[in-house]
Amino acid sequence: MTEHLHYYPDDEKILSFRPRVVFSGILNAGEAWSGKVHSHNFCEIMYITSGTAVIFIENEQYKVKTGDIIIYNSGVFHEEKSSDKDFSVLFFAIDNLHIPGLSEGCIVPIDANPVIEAGSYDDMLKAILSLMLDELTLKKAHYKAISTNIATMFCYYILRLYDVKIENPRHVEICNDAMKYIEENYKSDVSLDTIASSVHLSKYHFVRIFKETLGISPMKCLLRVRLAEAKNLLGGSDLSIKDVAMAVGYENALTFSRVFRNSENISPTDYRKNVQGFSLN
Repeated sequence: MTEHLHYYPDDEKILSFRPRVVFSGILNAGEAWSGKVHSHNFCEIMYITSGTAVIFIENEQYKVKTGDIIIYNSGVFHEEKSSDKDFSVLFFAIDNLHIPGLSEGCIVPIDANPVIEAGSYDDMLKAILSLMLDELTLKKAHYKAISTNIATMFCYYILRLYDVKIENPRHVEICNDAMKYIEENYKSDVSLDTIASSVHLSKYHFVRIFKETLGISPMKCLLRVRLAEAKNLLGGSDLSIKDVAMAVGYENALTFSRVFRNSENISPTDYRKNVQGFSLN
């Protein structure tokens, strides 16, 4: 009996983004292995194909295993360690990442768990990452377009796994404009009034849209932007705590240190020692 079926897409909204592939690679440890603590200005995705490891992301420890996906949003300090001789990873990095509703350089919300299980997508995701690696290794005709589309497809599966919702396009635009204002002005005296004014809304209307779309308040987002840059400076420069404070929008070191400790449960000085200690191991 002949069966002839057609399946048509419905009117689901489509996210519009097209990341650029920076690199792709594979790691087969074969022995105890560790990487130095670092961060970068692109997003990196690691897919554990075998073995176990411990990773550190912004002073938080995670135990990971075969089939786990690890997301490093742009600017996040991280380090991996494994004593498993069978530890292996497929990975790739992307930039030009502008996903509506998320901060620039992020593939998942900044407060999301950076580790997620591939689950039923395990074999398929492993296969398409292997295909990306082949494309970038062999460099046959159209390999850049193919690898870009593979990376984009992988990102869509990550968004599905995290159940990232597509928000009201106008609200997303407002939040993106507000985020741009925050990221360009966090070093100065930014307030809720100035952020709301930058998108031409009353602060009450703006706060409601921002929280509904991004899940956090504008001022908490400002705090996270400032702290992310502070961590970059603490880990990658010799600036004094006072100079770091001023560089991220705080008038004095005491206020900055109090805010940093309240948010990160560690002082800026101890955070710097920990990062430098990781780097020396």
